[in-house]
Amino acid sequence: MSVTPKTMFSATLHDYVQANRTVTDEYDDVPLELIDGSLPADLAGTLYRNGNGRFQHQGVWYDHPFDGDGMIAKFRFDGQTVRYRNRYVRTREFVEEEQAGRMLYRSFGTNLPGGFWKNAGKMQFKNTANTSVIWHGGKMLALWEGGWPHQIDPDTLYTLGRYDYNGVLRNSFSWLDSKITPEMQFSAHPKIHPTTGVLHNFGTVPGTKQRLVLYEVDPTGKARVAQAIDMDAMTFAHDFVLTESGHRIFFLTPVAFDMPRALAGLTSPAASIRVDRAKPTLVLVVDPDNTIHRLHTDFCFVFHFVNGYQDTDGTLVVDGLRLDDYPESAGMKAYLEGNVSDNQAAARFVRYRLDLTQKDVTWEPLAEYEGELPEIHPDLTGRPYQYSWSIGKPFTHHKPLFDHIVKIDALTGTGIHRGDTDTLPSEPIVVPRPGSTAEDDAWLLYLLFDAPTQTTDLMIADAADLSTVARLRLPHNIPLGFHGLWLPD
Repeated sequence: MSVTPKTMFSATLHDYVQANRTVTDEYDDVPLELIDGSLPADLAGTLYRNGNGRFQHQGVWYDHPFDGDGMIAKFRFDGQTVRYRNRYVRTREFVEEEQAGRMLYRSFGTNLPGGFWKNAGKMQFKNTANTSVIWHGGKMLALWEGGWPHQIDPDTLYTLGRYDYNGVLRNSFSWLDSKITPEMQFSAHPKIHPTTGVLHNFGTVPGTKQRLVLYEVDPTGKARVAQAIDMDAMTFAHDFVLTESGHRIFFLTPVAFDMPRALAGLTSPAASIRVDRAKPTLVLVVDPDNTIHRLHTDFCFVFHFVNGYQDTDGTLVVDGLRLDDYPESAGMKAYLEGNVSDNQAAARFVRYRLDLTQKDVTWEPLAEYEGELPEIHPDLTGRPYQYSWSIGKPFTHHKPLFDHIVKIDALTGTGIHRGDTDTLPSEPIVVPRPGSTAEDDAWLLYLLFDAPTQTTDLMIADAADLSTVARLRLPHNIPLGFHGLWLPD
């Protein structure tokens, strides 16, 4: 009888982390080398990507992949060339640490070196500004769910400063609340309503009460707190669903931060999270009129949603990547060491149906694939859709990494995938072809790390069949990052 090992070492993952331990070069408008295919003449616009710029700092390895300082990469397409620029987000914490030549701040998953004595009572955590980048109301913002956005110059990528929406993100619930959490959280997954142009977002804000705060920002950039929902306990949410009908949907897994241990410096906030697997997951739905519905489903965690909409029968359809367990901090640290658990929780494509009248939640598999970082046609947010694209792999693929680009057909439950040996892709950004009418008549733009050559490439693929259209070589390795944005000319 053979025994399966508890962890599997991935040379590809190890090479990727080592190649991107610390990005030190910032390039300024350099052309990329075309190494395969040809550039589409009608692909004109700018791709922005945000993510962690390094996995270590000042000789200290991060314990969590979410802790690296944010670095924005810009790719300018004019139909003939692609020009590249990258720059770290100059948060105040980044600037202070660069000047000091050492780590000064704790982060979500990493404590300062030196143990308890160096971390006790230090509750100002680094705003890494590393998760996503958005354009709305005439401003470009780099987002991190634990704090305020940072405004970015879309041309130079210079950091223009922290942005609080003219004071809306300053905590004014009470004097004591303003002392506990003076700067309210603004998640990295806002959604823009497809017809009104209003940006919807949320923050999980601790204080005298634990609150789920809902924000609305009109197309001119004027923001307001639309609603503050009292919660029974401090909760965690990374993403949410906005439907064209105006429903906002949250899946709140029963997890809680062990704040005494984190405050005492005994552990990082990420490592302090405690999971109660005996409780169901709360599905919280906020109607367009702000009526709150609380439904429940079996224990699960959804890090990213694919899309959601109101069906013709009035039920709400929510498609997401369902994990049967919560990804705890120790697994994230192992990931950075090149080790992937052979029994790690798999994020599977599923479809939920929410019946608010019956307070009923049902779900079923959507396709026989695992995946993450899903994207859809940009015009279909909150609306019925057919296709999604993500990183992932089919159930039959036994390697532990999401080393394929996957296209899922939500109507048929089928999918196709494409991947090369010893490579890792980033989230694919969907760019519709000018004048296109078919949902998958588009290009996919993503980064690809190639372990054998130790290089990072920008890929242009056909969204219909995932075939390569063009491949361009970056002048250096950069981490694949998290989320991106396409702005057409």
